[in-house]
Amino acid sequence: MVWDVVVVGGGPAGLFAAVSAAEGGARTIVLERMPTPGRKILASGGGHCNLTHGGEIADFLDHYGGGDRPGAGGRFLRPALYAFSNAALAAYCAERGVPVVEDRDGRVFPASRRAQDVLDLLLREARRERVEIRTGVRARSVEAKRGGFVVRARDRGQPVAGGRTVILSTGGRSYPALGATGDGYRLAASLGHRIVPPHPALAPLIIERDAFAPFAGCAGVSLPGMAVAVVRDGWRKAEARGDVLFTHRGLSGPAVLDLSRHVRPGDELRVPLLPSGGDLPAVAEGLGARIEEHGKRTVVRILHEMGVPERLARSVVVAHGLAPGTRAANLPRGAHRALALSLAGGRTLGHPFPVLALGGWNEALVTRGGVRLSEVDPKTIRSRLVPGLFFAGEILDVDGDTGGYNLQAAFSTGHLAGRNAARIALPHDSPPGAVGPAGRSSA
Repeated sequence: MVWDVVVVGGGPAGLFAAVSAAEGGARTIVLERMPTPGRKILASGGGHCNLTHGGEIADFLDHYGGGDRPGAGGRFLRPALYAFSNAALAAYCAERGVPVVEDRDGRVFPASRRAQDVLDLLLREARRERVEIRTGVRARSVEAKRGGFVVRARDRGQPVAGGRTVILSTGGRSYPALGATGDGYRLAASLGHRIVPPHPALAPLIIERDAFAPFAGCAGVSLPGMAVAVVRDGWRKAEARGDVLFTHRGLSGPAVLDLSRHVRPGDELRVPLLPSGGDLPAVAEGLGARIEEHGKRTVVRILHEMGVPERLARSVVVAHGLAPGTRAANLPRGAHRALALSLAGGRTLGHPFPVLALGGWNEALVTRGGVRLSEVDPKTIRSRLVPGLFFAGEILDVDGDTGGYNLQAAFSTGHLAGRNAARIALPHDSPPGAVGPAGRSSA
């Protein structure tokens, strides 16, 4: 059978691309290698599904990496984001029985906080639009033929037939347990597209063992709203603000995950360890006053009274070569300022954590790299090299910050790819309102 649109990959981008194509009158099929579609939706936002972010859609553009130059990812996504914005996504969900709510950090979730509700919505829309979803089907090859494509796979022993257009929405390589294999890169490359080498993104950072040893007991300690920076060769390379979470091997949390896209092994992550914040003069003065007034108290207790979590206070003291029971009056010369430097914020301040490595594919939330953006038309998400070939979602060389930006990009690119694939696939001489190949109005 020849389909109007063949969607390879049944994640959020693929499912929404299929629904969008079918709404445009195209006879559409989704090929998904896993036993069930949409597994990454269920895992997103810790199972709560952080769909998108609040605010103006123009503000989204600075939250994406990718492309050859700074800001290229956001510029590439601009047409897709404006064609199907965060407000449009929220309205789409609400109109179909899944209202959304925005938390104080701007993250948008289904009001139920159940990712399953979002997946159920997409599957209901797919059924309503008569999208066929075949699971357990791994596409082995995609060949461009005159007038369409042949997608070869094995589905219960039978080869899969072709389509007039193809949308590759196979995702990246992060979370292989959820079905990520990087197959889409191979398929795109076989059709002539160049692939920017994929790397884990939005990944926790593994800190050098000796430097992190004093903090090994801090796993689970969280610092809210910290200003964190990446320092390389003495220069501040990137910064972010958000929560920081200590793990067994290093650091995670939204601020660290966002910065991980800019981090290389050997860089330093500078984290001010005083949650209440403050610049160096203010922190040094406050610490000095407490030391002078409470000389008999331990330094750990003084730091804790200043707002440093107790386990972290103990670790900071040990990291500076002091015994946990050291009293304030017995601080060696220079220790007061050294502690203040670890506690305070500022351009080159905060405690230095030397980065050994980024977390691997099993820990990364998204993939950095993918199909080169210069080879894709951002206005249609259509290949500039192969007529009738489209892309959607994480397969593209675009990656966003935490907070709903990646799922928004998946839905926006899926919407644009699906609509344009349907327009290409359907006969150009069909009058408005004519019945499409699947028996629906193609208006």
